[in-house]
Amino acid sequence: MAKYDQQWYRDFYGRYLTSFVMIIFLLLNVLFFVSQMILGNRLTDSGALITDNVYYGGQLYRLITATFLHADISHIVSNMIGLFFIGGLIEISVGHIGFALIYLMSGIGGNLVSVYYENFKHIERYSIGASGGVFGLIGALLILTAYERIRSAREGKPAGSLLYRGLFVVVFMVASGFTEGGVNNTAHIGGLIMGMIVCTALVLIRGSKIKPMQL
Repeated sequence: MAKYDQQWYRDFYGRYLTSFVMIIFLLLNVLFFVSQMILGNRLTDSGALITDNVYYGGQLYRLITATFLHADISHIVSNMIGLFFIGGLIEISVGHIGFALIYLMSGIGGNLVSVYYENFKHIERYSIGASGGVFGLIGALLILTAYERIRSAREGKPAGSLLYRGLFVVVFMVASGFTEGGVNNTAHIGGLIMGMIVCTALVLIRGSKIKPMQL
């Protein structure tokens, strides 16, 4: 039992706690949330994604600030769980800079897609949350598991079922968003696609330097 506990701790430490960029983003989200609790709506209103403010007002900073703001405890907890567990895997595989690019560009890209879509549909939306970035990490996870299947096939190794499970999770989460009110599904889907695009670019550029997924 003691050996098992030691091995579990080593795996946990190596997989997650050394992913320091993910930890930094997590702490930033928590810091912003605490600041929201102290400052109230002033901080939230000044950083939230508001369609007209971005599209017509040129307040592009809202594309990034909105990703660090959350509505309540359950909102930030659910997003930080996804950031911690999925982000740790992604950062080990693509590296610190690669992870930062995927997370930030997915959050910004998802919000940008949301702004253009809502302006086209004449919808005024007030949106906050790291979900676009988290969905981007899920998209990156799909790309990396697909890459692992291709690499395993070339080496004659058996392929796992993680890709299919990941696809199921994506379908479930997107479908759940459409059945719940107050969810920015456009940002979720935009973040998912952006994460897949950025991760695909990293795989094409870095190739064999991409580390196998430590599952």
